[in-house]
Amino acid sequence: MTNISGVKLNKKAQTMDKGAKIFYAILMALPVLQFVLFYIVVNFQSFGFAFMDTVETTDNKIVWFFSLKNITDWFTDPYKVKDLLNATKMSLLYYGVTLCVSIPLGLLFAYYVFKKMPFAGMFRIFLFIPSIIPAAAFVLTFKYVLNEVTPILFGSNALRFDTHPLFWIIFYNLYVGFGTSVLMYANKMFDISPEVIEAGKLDGAIGIKEFWHIVLPLTFPTLSVFLVTGVATIFVNQYNVLMFNVSAEFDSLGKYLYDLAFEATKSERNVPPAAGLGLILTVIAIPLTFGVKYLLDKYGPSED
Repeated sequence: MTNISGVKLNKKAQTMDKGAKIFYAILMALPVLQFVLFYIVVNFQSFGFAFMDTVETTDNKIVWFFSLKNITDWFTDPYKVKDLLNATKMSLLYYGVTLCVSIPLGLLFAYYVFKKMPFAGMFRIFLFIPSIIPAAAFVLTFKYVLNEVTPILFGSNALRFDTHPLFWIIFYNLYVGFGTSVLMYANKMFDISPEVIEAGKLDGAIGIKEFWHIVLPLTFPTLSVFLVTGVATIFVNQYNVLMFNVSAEFDSLGKYLYDLAFEATKSERNVPPAAGLGLILTVIAIPLTFGVKYLLDKYGPSED
């Protein structure tokens, strides 16, 4: 009787284990399928165009042939190199400001909300408002207030958008992304057990020590996600430059790629250069993103 019960329990355990593996396989298949469909399949033709060039025959026919010109031109053509370096410089500037200003301030404001300081609830609502307003409408309103309202209020054109476009683009992006990061950090902080905070106080972790030694390490997984995704978006983020309708000197890599893709819609012959640059940036972005993630996982503060 005991042996029969043991066999039944063993079979039940095997069935449950098999079911768990099937469930895990289905669950993991979803992101893999998404990657295959929305990255490999969508970009398969683009990867091919990166190694193709065209020549127009005497009878006005376009002939395609294999070429590395779409890759090498981005390192040798002086006009393309100049535009690419400028876009890279602006993207790094936008990201650098976010890294050095937005993230530290976001953590401090989140801690302010976490500690339920005066007006903390109002700050959460005020900071989240830009996230629920359509970007195009918010940009137009932002520019209108700077260009039309501030001269009347202050009797000066010093605050006009056209006077300091780079400053206002950076300020706008900081403000728009600030609320979301604060809410994400604060939500992670609210998950911290009160017993952990009390134990820290008994050990002398009060004020900035509490933030540095307890709250920040326990919030680091969320912070790490922002840092990793931030590195990845350096190559595609337009930083709202398109909607501000400013000159090309303020273009980020994302805006520059958008312009190339737009030109590609006018003629198929404009596709290969855009595809070549996209492939180059992909080759750079993938190892860089995984490298940052590896360093954060290895050297970042542990929740333990």
